[in-house]
Amino acid sequence: MLAQKRVFSYIKEKFGAQGERVFDKHPAFAVFRYAKNRKWFAVFMRVDGGKLGLKSAQELEILNLKCKPDLAAILRDADQILPAYHMNKKHWISVNLSSKIAPEQVEDLIDLSFELTK
Repeated sequence: MLAQKRVFSYIKEKFGAQGERVFDKHPAFAVFRYAKNRKWFAVFMRVDGGKLGLKSAQELEILNLKCKPDLAAILRDADQILPAYHMNKKHWISVNLSSKIAPEQVEDLIDLSFELTK
């Protein structure tokens, strides 16, 4: 829950975007949009680790972010940055907020995603 609050606060303070609850079936999911063109730049979700290809079936907090394809290929590992869940895996990544990923790295990836939606 701490990661979620930090991410939501960062996005609101830096970009003025609020998480929108657009999925009736998944009220915990939140979509963040670039205000001018309404394109998504981040999607917060809680997902079973098994659905992400991880060994753990524990529910994880993830953040889907837009990413340059070449960079996404370099960043993906087996725990912190994964192929995007339910998104185009070439242009999106899933950041495992339940992992030990540095908050500063998450913020840098959010910034990049925002820039890619302009």
